[in-house]
Amino acid sequence: MTTVPNVFVLLGLRWIQLRRAVPPFGIMLLALALVILVWLLQKAVVRDASYGAYIAGALLLAVWGMHQRRLDLHFLHRHVPNPRLVMALEYAALALPVLLGLLLAHAWTCAAMVPVVGAFPWVPVVRTSGVRGGWLRKRLPIRLFEWKSAVQRTHPFGLLLWLAAMTLCWLPMLPLFLLWFIGVLICGMHEDCEPRSMLLATAPNAEALLRTKTIGAVKLMTVIVLPVLIGATVFQPQWWWVHLLFGLGQIALVVLAVTLKYSNYIPNERLSANGAVITTAAVFAILPGLFVVPLIMLLTERRKALDNLHYRFHDHHR
Repeated sequence: MTTVPNVFVLLGLRWIQLRRAVPPFGIMLLALALVILVWLLQKAVVRDASYGAYIAGALLLAVWGMHQRRLDLHFLHRHVPNPRLVMALEYAALALPVLLGLLLAHAWTCAAMVPVVGAFPWVPVVRTSGVRGGWLRKRLPIRLFEWKSAVQRTHPFGLLLWLAAMTLCWLPMLPLFLLWFIGVLICGMHEDCEPRSMLLATAPNAEALLRTKTIGAVKLMTVIVLPVLIGATVFQPQWWWVHLLFGLGQIALVVLAVTLKYSNYIPNERLSANGAVITTAAVFAILPGLFVVPLIMLLTERRKALDNLHYRFHDHHR
């Protein structure tokens, strides 16, 4: 029997996660958001053909970083047939909107760079040990251990992404895309659940814990996005409203990641299913004005998070 259908197992899993996490109207909005994203990319490249190279390069860098840091790599190689081909199809699906935008703008050379993402699963993954970014980790509050984890897992790649966004803030779209990818990396760190003992040591009750985590996330995300958005506004003052809405979207996204974690919190577990919800919300967060979608998702998850945390704080049998 042929094993060709097995190469779609990871895409099928992502689709199942998406359907469970998002209602049908949300999937329709997601499809609309992808169409708008393709249109924006096409308009940007038509406006200035040099943007195509930056966009394609940023995509390659982002997917390469994702491959180097994916936590399910060992599992896929052990339990999934044709793991490299499975991952290649996933990366191709992620790159498809960018590819379509470049093709519609007739940026053939830049579009030819995009399929390189399919070769990344065959690139060796470099695993380094030891503490990375120690000087940066020391400046983060202990209670925000997710952010310390983000530095440990992404340094120096994340720092280089941020420096690239600052350096290229004179471009209209690329710095926003780089900030968006940094936000997605940070959200991914909120899938790991701490032990219940750490939960109890962080705050006296559920409300205080969620408030502490939310305020900390808002402050740190503001520190990350604000310098780049200010620089982008200096060079593109007519786009100030785009930068403002984008910044609000990134803050809403990371707060959603915090809330979603605690609405499904299970001590010492990794909430991999949250990834589909965050990916969906991230697509809305990158488009001006559509950050209200992750904001609505945030409001619906907050009550669940408080109820779950209240149970964990008073669960004396664990």
